[in-house]
Amino acid sequence: MSIKRDLLKEKLLNSKSFNTIFLIKEDEEKVRLEQMEILIELLCDDKHKAGKSEVYNFLKKEKKAVDLLIKAISEATSDKKKLLEACWEANLDCTRHLALFTDIILTDKLEVAIEAFTTIENMQHILPAEAEKSLERIKEAMPRQTDSTKAALIAELTELLRKNTGESKLI
Repeated sequence: MSIKRDLLKEKLLNSKSFNTIFLIKEDEEKVRLEQMEILIELLCDDKHKAGKSEVYNFLKKEKKAVDLLIKAISEATSDKKKLLEACWEANLDCTRHLALFTDIILTDKLEVAIEAFTTIENMQHILPAEAEKSLERIKEAMPRQTDSTKAALIAELTELLRKNTGESKLI
């Protein structure tokens, strides 16, 4: 099994095979699912801890790999925290996915929300229009927030987003 897993790691980290163009959508989905499983294992399994920097470098080089990571985050249940950590630890540009990270902060557990917040904190050049959309989402969700620690985190997020829109007051 480990030999097969090593071959799969090489397949994921080989940019030529990662950027293959598929003629049949089902084949592409099958390969992307396999690649997503490998990526999740490489980022989340402690036995691959020594190779994380190599995976981070790969993520920085391959836009499709970042998209794969974002898809893995949106579908994840148990490994979401570690996948979110990879976003800011690898210094990835996740600005296009501000809405996803905002929703994670609003809906997930505090420890997961903190990782999403850290990713947003490290985003460069958040567009004012995108910040406004996230602020609207926060306004809708804030009245339902019962956890005071998480409410404080959401207030910090609000301030951070308002700086990108030119405003600077709390909700």
